[in-house]
Formats: sequence, structure tokens, C-alpha cells
Amino acid sequence: MANKMEYFVYKVKTDFSWFASNFLKIRDKNAKLIDFKINEAQQILQQHIEEDTKDGKPLRYIILKARQLGFSTFTEGQIYWRSSTQENVSSIIVAHEDKATKNLFNMSKLFYEECPDSIKPMIKYSNENALVFENPTKDPTEKKENPGLRSKITIATAGTSDTARSGTYHNVHVSEIAFFPNAQNTMTALMQCVPDAPNTFVVMESTANGVGGYFYDMWNDAVEGKNDFTPLFFPWFTDSNYSTEFRSKKEKNDFLKEINTMTVDEDGRKTPTDEYLLKETYNLTLEQLNWRKKTIANKCGGDIDVFHQEYPSTPEEAFITSGRPKFNMKALKKYKLNVRKPEVIGDIHKTGGIYKLNEDDNGLLQVYKKPEKNKFYCIGADVAEGLINGDYSVAVVIDDKLDIVAKWKGHIDPDLFGDILVDLGMYYNEAYIAPENNNHGLTTVKQMLKREYYNVFYTKTYDRINDQYSKKVGWSTNLRTKPMAIDKLAEYIREEFLGIYDDEIINELFTYVIDDKGRTNAQAGKHDDCVMALAICLQAFLEGKGEDYIPEIPKDLLDSKRKKKKNFDTVEIIDPMFEDETNGAEICL
Repeated sequence: MANKMEYFVYKVKTDFSWFASNFLKIRDKNAKLIDFKINEAQQILQQHIEEDTKDGKPLRYIILKARQLGFSTFTEGQIYWRSSTQENVSSIIVAHEDKATKNLFNMSKLFYEECPDSIKPMIKYSNENALVFENPTKDPTEKKENPGLRSKITIATAGTSDTARSGTYHNVHVSEIAFFPNAQNTMTALMQCVPDAPNTFVVMESTANGVGGYFYDMWNDAVEGKNDFTPLFFPWFTDSNYSTEFRSKKEKNDFLKEINTMTVDEDGRKTPTDEYLLKETYNLTLEQLNWRKKTIANKCGGDIDVFHQEYPSTPEEAFITSGRPKFNMKALKKYKLNVRKPEVIGDIHKTGGIYKLNEDDNGLLQVYKKPEKNKFYCIGADVAEGLINGDYSVAVVIDDKLDIVAKWKGHIDPDLFGDILVDLGMYYNEAYIAPENNNHGLTTVKQMLKREYYNVFYTKTYDRINDQYSKKVGWSTNLRTKPMAIDKLAEYIREEFLGIYDDEIINELFTYVIDDKGRTNAQAGKHDDCVMALAICLQAFLEGKGEDYIPEIPKDLLDSKRKKKKNFDTVEIIDPMFEDETNGAEICL
């Protein structure tokens, strides 16, 4: 009998899954009390907890999720279990608003109320802000002999003084942290109170709230291994309950036909449906897709972007859809399906007067298609300072069909990058190159000119005051040219005019966003070097292939430019990068 009791106590204290299913009650979506059975998504987190506990690690998890997967409930169950079965444990629950905090805390109260008396700890008091598991007696002798657990669960709302109070917390549940008013300050204060000891438990769980901010930064750092939090993403299809049966066999067959129907544009290009792409990418059932269709119609107002925000399929979709992506998400997802490995990785070297591609797995040049004789190629280059931890210098090569055929990316001194561009240009049939001439780009451009590379892009500048034109070697990125280049790139991506097979470029396009002031940049913690190189490349291509280009210049300058156009060679078309000297001077080389 004693052995059975010892085993029972051992199970109560060490087996959360068993404890939850036998002793905890939760309210289901129909407001009925049911046993707490861990679902598929929750089980994934539970496995991580068990493995990390076995390894003696502090338990740290950051969770990016779709809605209604039960992680708040699961974490509250963990908080209650850890606090009601162990001595001298202090736990805290923090949410983004007072109502949410109290809702979470009420779960712990329900756990206590419905727990069998045989394992229910003594409670000193239960109020709106705390559950204290301690002997309530006022007799000091009795209190000394039987103090109870002396453990507690308290609550706080983000942004209040309660979150900054001193003390020690062994278990922390932070809910919807992406919506905290000042998450950085709140979490900095809170984490100082958590010991870096085995079995201390911290969960940050949230739906996304756009790019940037503490939650986004912590998530990316966790993914990159820069902090000790385990990143766990849970898409909507993690939960098998997100599935709707068809009312008839005919309805199912009609739906299957619908999702398999390709749309064909005027050029004969076929585009699959979103449902087909999801089915093929994630091996989803028709019933899951049926649930998705009905949820979009009935719960998201027919707005697919709302569905993506509430029920994302990828972390990128979660953050970007809840933010303001610059590039068309549907097009990027299709591009993602066509990603392929480069044909060759290596570097260009000149041997006997001939520029050759030498294969090298450690090379910085990725070639998707080698040059073809007499074919036109264009290169756009974004120049960085060359610091090992800074931005990258990037060159993107496209052919006459707007397919990306190569990409060079690396940390390199600006003058040496000029040599790289010349070698790359010579390899690709003396390609038309548009090197950025801002800041360190001037050094790159000068090195190209020193090498006597002739086929270089020139920025055209119009001086209103003197009514004259000038040309400057290289591409000038400024407040006027950048929006025009990015807008044109957005158009060509939306219409799928570009052939993009490089995964890194596509990932940068996914994380390129519009900020609160309407400016476009890489989201916090991400790079946009590939994006800018591609945008520059496209603009240079459109000018170099003038017959395919429609000028996009201010209307008040259009007539004047037409009159002055005779001052340029026919291929040098006045274009969106046309600059007005009254808006900012550039250095002429």
C-alpha cells in the first residue's frame, strides 16, 4: 500500500500529461467542463519540455501560433501543476490586457476548484490577483508544523507596475507578447527575476503583430540560435479539428475539381489555385481545405489576408500578413515552389585571357544558368561597406527573358567588389552593369573604370535651374529613385514577369515591408541587399532594352525631356531613375 501511495505521489509530481488528463478540468468551446486531454499541437510542446527536463536545461520556449490551438490553456495547466505540487514555487502570468490576464488566471482557479480533494493543496487565499497555496491557520505552532506548500500563482498586466516588482519567479507565462505596449522593458525586468536553473519554466506565446518589435526580434534570435529559447511555430493545420466533412460525395468532387483548375493568362502561363499549392506543399486533406474555405467565408469576411493573419501556414506569412508586405504574397509563394539549387557554385577567374567559371563549393557565386553566346545579360549591384558583420555586397544577373541566371553575395571591400563585377560582366558576354554609386559604391565604380569596363549604366540628371542634362556613371539610390525602382520590381513580381529560383532572394522579398511612414525596407533583423540589387538590375535592364520600357517621369517634365531627348543616344531613355538636380545633387565621376 505504501509503495502504491509513493508511486501515486511520484506520478502527481512528475507526469504532467497523466496529471492533466486525470485531475484537471477545462471548458471546451461549448462551455462544457471536460477532462484536460493534451491535443496534437500541445503534445509537441510537451515533448520538448520532457526532453529538456531530462537534460537538466532551463525550460525556455517562444511560440508563434495560429489562433485557438490551446497553448494558453496548456501553459496555464503547466503553471498550476508546477505550483500546486511543489514547495516554495512562485509563478506569474502576464498578458497584454487586463481582461486577458484575468481570463488566464481564472483557468488556474478552475483547476483548483475542480481538482479532487485528495491532491488539492491547502490554500491561504484566492483573490483577483493571486492563488497562495499555504496553510491558512493563524496558529503559529500549527503553521510551523504544517506550513503547506508555500507556493503561489500571481498575475500582472503588461505595462503596469506589477510586472516590474522585485522577487523570484520559477514559472512564467507571457501571453500575446507581440501586443505588449512596451515588451522590451517588461521582459527585461521580468527575466531578471527568473533563475537560470534547471526546471525553471518560461513560455512566451503569441500570434504575430507585424514585423519588428520585441517578440519578432526574440523569435528571429531563437531561430538563429542567438538566445536559449526554443522557437516553435504551429500552423493552423497542426490541429486535426480544423477539418470539415463534405455534405455529399458530389460536393467533395466539385471541390476537388475547383482546386485543381488552373487559370491561364493571355501568354498561356498556368497558375494553380492557393488550395492546390497548400495541398501539395503540406500534404493537406480535402477536408482541411474545406475547413479553410468555410473559415475564410464565415469568420474572415471573405478576406484571405485576414485568414493568413489569424491562421498562418508559415512564420513568414504570420509576421508579414499581420504587417505590411511590399511584394505580392501570392506571387512569392508560387516562386517559392520553383526554388532550385544552383547549377554551379564557384568563382570567376581569368585564365589565358578567357574568363572561366571555376567550381568551388565555398565560392560566393551561384550560377543557375551559364551564359549563352550572343545573349544579352544585365547585372545590378548593391554595394556594402565590406564589414564582416555588416550588410552584404550583392550582384544579380538576369538574361533577356528576365530570368535570374546568377547571384554573387559576400562581404568584400568595395574596390575588390569592382573587380568581381568586371569579371562577372566579362563572363556574361560583357554584360550591361549597373553598380550602385552611393557612398562606398563610388569606390566600386572607380575600380570598374580603372579596369576600363565600358558597358556601364549611367544615371541621367536634369537640372531645372540651368535647363540641362548630365550623366553620372552608376545607379544613384535616393529618396526619389528608390521608391520608383521598388514599385517597378513589385509590379514585375506581382505579374510574375521575373524568373526567380534563388531561395535567398525570395526570402528577402518576403521580409521586405512598408513601415509606418510609408517607406520600404527590410523588416527588423533582416537584409534587403538582394532586393536592392534585383531592383537596380531590373531598372538597368528596362533602360538597356529601351523598346520594352515605358517612361515614368513627372508630367511637368515630360515635354521638356522629349525635346531634350535628342541629346542622348537612342538607347539611353529617360526613365524612373531620372533625377531632378533641385531634389539633391549627385557626384559626377
